[in-house]
Amino acid sequence: FQNVSFSVRTGEILGIAGLIGAGRTELVRAIAGADPISSGLVRVAGKPVHLTGPAAAIKAGVVLVPEDRKAQGVVLDQTIGENLAIGNFDHVAPNGWVFPKAVQKFAEAGISRLGVKGRPNQAISKLSGGNQQKVIIAKWISRPPKVFILDEPTRGIDVGARAAIYDVIADLARSGMAVVVVSSDLEEVLGLSHRVLVLSRGRQRGILDRSEASNVAVMELATS
Repeated sequence: FQNVSFSVRTGEILGIAGLIGAGRTELVRAIAGADPISSGLVRVAGKPVHLTGPAAAIKAGVVLVPEDRKAQGVVLDQTIGENLAIGNFDHVAPNGWVFPKAVQKFAEAGISRLGVKGRPNQAISKLSGGNQQKVIIAKWISRPPKVFILDEPTRGIDVGARAAIYDVIADLARSGMAVVVVSSDLEEVLGLSHRVLVLSRGRQRGILDRSEASNVAVMELATS
């Protein structure tokens, strides 16, 4: 991707739409420090962020729920509690020592906040896709971040659980975070977003306000 420039305000949900190969995932991975940026700048709250990797982005307040949940979002052979602790050792082990009781308490708070149907000592592999996604979101909410990016947030999730994830995304924005959502489901993007950025073949084709964003308007830009 090249020449992409946009901003997201606190309390806003920005959708990123485009066809396969448009560069959506590559863009958000770069913003989250997962892939290197050859040129350009990312600012959080007006301050430039030197993205040496995901840890630098997380420290600056930028987190990413990745597209491939099972390969990149959770550690399947660990428990819910252990998954929630990963990325939050500064909370559960501030002195470098991980105590089971601290992990248990931290996990219980995350489970309760997101309504995860599971227990801290339960293997995360036993959860449904929707509940696994809630665990990933709960892990990052605990920080809390300034910018919350979700790539394909409902992929592999049944219809009943989708509504719960949509509610969680709306709550993130209402809590004052800047939210970015990437989705191949155009109805999902249009239903969630205040504005929609459209990419095509690695280029930014336009940003549409909610009032002007429609299936036709998005697809015209996505195929240009």
